[in-house]
Amino acid sequence: MKARLYISRENLKYNIEYIKKKIKNRKIIAMVKANAYGVGDVIIAKELNLLGINCFGVANLDEALRLRKNKVKGMILVTSVLSLDEIKEAIENNISLSVSDFDNIKYINEVAKKTGKTASIHIKIDTGMTRLGFKIDNVIVNFNKFMELENINIEGIYTHLSCADSDKEYTYGQIKEFKKVVKELSKIQKFKYIHILNSNGTELYSDNLDFDTHVRVGLIMYGYGNENTKPILKLTAPIIHINYVDKYVKVGYGGTYIAKPNTKVAVVKLGYADGIPRILSNKLEVNLNNDKCKQIGNICMDMMMIDVTNEKNIKIGDEVVFWDYNNNLEDIAKLSNRIVYEVISSLGNRIERIIE
Repeated sequence: MKARLYISRENLKYNIEYIKKKIKNRKIIAMVKANAYGVGDVIIAKELNLLGINCFGVANLDEALRLRKNKVKGMILVTSVLSLDEIKEAIENNISLSVSDFDNIKYINEVAKKTGKTASIHIKIDTGMTRLGFKIDNVIVNFNKFMELENINIEGIYTHLSCADSDKEYTYGQIKEFKKVVKELSKIQKFKYIHILNSNGTELYSDNLDFDTHVRVGLIMYGYGNENTKPILKLTAPIIHINYVDKYVKVGYGGTYIAKPNTKVAVVKLGYADGIPRILSNKLEVNLNNDKCKQIGNICMDMMMIDVTNEKNIKIGDEVVFWDYNNNLEDIAKLSNRIVYEVISSLGNRIERIIE
């Protein structure tokens, strides 16, 4: 018996079709970093391949290689910085590299030359995120030096919006700065990939841009943070034991809940090691046979307890639903003082991922 994360193929397809209509002639770079935000990178990437998506973004080399080894087709871009000893393996596996400084580009060129290959890179521009990326004046001044490197293919250029959902003025400033650098560098080099819009940017600004070629979408693709898309996830876990209480007893570590006599307690195979935060202890409600049941006692590492006193005809193996396709995941995120990104990206590998 296992906890299961069900993934709706129909809703994923719906979301991709919505995004395609929104972005018109642009193409999608699907962000599948951090195990596709916890959804399952290989299973999602293969479904996206079937839906015509052939560009992917990841955070590190291990994620990129896992996609390659599982025969995911298309361009794979590592959006963070690789260590020097990882670059050779990335080049050998046709992984596109993000670069934020000139020394990194030179080293990539040297490694590519030794391996007899050409490394594909995307130049990252810092337009106001203040994380990774070249400063605009720096990249414009040095771009001709990049072009002199014989084993480098500058296939893309991009930046990242930091406040797309909260600050229009700042976002338009970032767009203006990025458009400026793209215009200048395009006089020297034509880019196959020009991307600036993330999920919120795609929803709010795609109609106002005319110079980009791709969008990088993550959460919107999975159906969260956007009322126009459909949630693709349902999380369940099985009942593995049932206790019958005949007197007042403490439930779980620390005895934070005292059960009344004649209470029926079910033990569910899901805990904080699987991504359900302990802060939800004695606050969470789950669904069993279409009824709400209260979680009681402190959530354990591998299990938790729920009050099933009013449930009839339950048995070992019955599935308890933590969230479903009705977007109650947003409520769980708020209850745990987290964002949806955190909740789903925390889901552990013990949870079986199933496309349905």
